[in-house]
Amino acid sequence: MKKLMLLAVSLMVFTLSGAGKSRALVLYYSWSDGGNTRQVASMIAGKIGGSCEMIVPVKSYSRKYAEVLKRGRMELKQKESCPIKPLKNDLKKYGVIFVGTPIWFGTYAPPVRTFLQKNEFKGKKVYFFCTHGKGGPGTFFTDAAKLVPGAVVGKGFNCYGIHVKKIAPQVEAWLKKDVK
Repeated sequence: MKKLMLLAVSLMVFTLSGAGKSRALVLYYSWSDGGNTRQVASMIAGKIGGSCEMIVPVKSYSRKYAEVLKRGRMELKQKESCPIKPLKNDLKKYGVIFVGTPIWFGTYAPPVRTFLQKNEFKGKKVYFFCTHGKGGPGTFFTDAAKLVPGAVVGKGFNCYGIHVKKIAPQVEAWLKKDVK
């Protein structure tokens, strides 16, 4: 059974890394340097052999949580754009894009919304993933899918933030079962 699972993951890496149909890119936003979303993004990239890059806001969020809440709430409520820095990776070179975010106020963090609004995903496969607290993923998956018209949106992945260090088997199972 282990050999069969290893073969399936190896085949998926072959396909997603560019040796098969499409190259894969894992993009994410994470508020803290060792953040949960960053850890999940690294796991995904490691399992599929894809590139991994952080979505970086032009103006960093404060390290003070109360200030982050205030700014994030304002940006989401007013649908303000949170300017982001250009990516190092060229999206045109990738057929499969993974996009990850922490859940803020029941949906994506503002830098992820800006990224999705400002880029073209037509003809690409997009997989969303998120980390969250007790409130769950909220409306993130639905909200994000609306911002990528023309993309093929696959089944997403979410996890409760405090369980990040133990979720490698669930990430692997999601990639094996739901990422095609």
